[in-house]
Amino acid sequence: MIAAVATEKDALSLLTATAVRSRAQMMLDVGLREGLTHFRIDLDRMEATADAVLAIIRKSYPSLEIPFHARWRHFVVDGVDRWGLQATPLSWPDRAARARAEFDLAIVSVLLDAGAGSAWRYRDALSGCEIGRSEGLALASLDMFANGAFSGHADDPLRVDADVLAGLTEAALARGFQVTATNPLLGLDGRADLLRRLGKLVAERKDVFGIADTPRPGGLFDHLAAQAKNDTIEAPKILSEVLIQLGPI
Repeated sequence: MIAAVATEKDALSLLTATAVRSRAQMMLDVGLREGLTHFRIDLDRMEATADAVLAIIRKSYPSLEIPFHARWRHFVVDGVDRWGLQATPLSWPDRAARARAEFDLAIVSVLLDAGAGSAWRYRDALSGCEIGRSEGLALASLDMFANGAFSGHADDPLRVDADVLAGLTEAALARGFQVTATNPLLGLDGRADLLRRLGKLVAERKDVFGIADTPRPGGLFDHLAAQAKNDTIEAPKILSEVLIQLGPI
């Protein structure tokens, strides 16, 4: 028997949208052969399932104008764009500078978004409301970002610097997320560790994250922009780069 030797190209081929589709098809084929331990696939129920989904969509979005599912929607509270309140009044040097800040915010905020637990709440200073789960985590991360908690530049709070992330303490994250004995946040230590690992990775990869600035997660914008053709970059390429560049953390 000759053992197959996986190459770097083979490994990288898994970090693609095409690989997701092909593996999903493989799982479907197994399911149709009733080879799954915990699930059954009944294609006769597909039309009823589609009807149920359409009914929910029409109830929630009668105009059928369905917004993207994205972290940015969590930054909109009661119709108020909280990121816009921070970013719009500023005089950015150029569009790329704002894009780097938005990449900084999105990457850190998404990495902090995991199950918060049923007890944790974030008290929003603007509305006075106590908000839990992903919505609360989003606001907490946005407020920390806006207050310069991740910035190494006193005159430029809306940024995330690799060295600041690498030295982030659990206590600092707890303060930002209003964690107390009576307001516990699940996985606080893991969240802090994940951001520290991100900071170390970004600091080590100046060729990716430090093209136009000191190393920061938002430097991924410049890395992607450099690969655009006619000001366009395909979505599958973005996915692959995110998986390749951020995967090591």
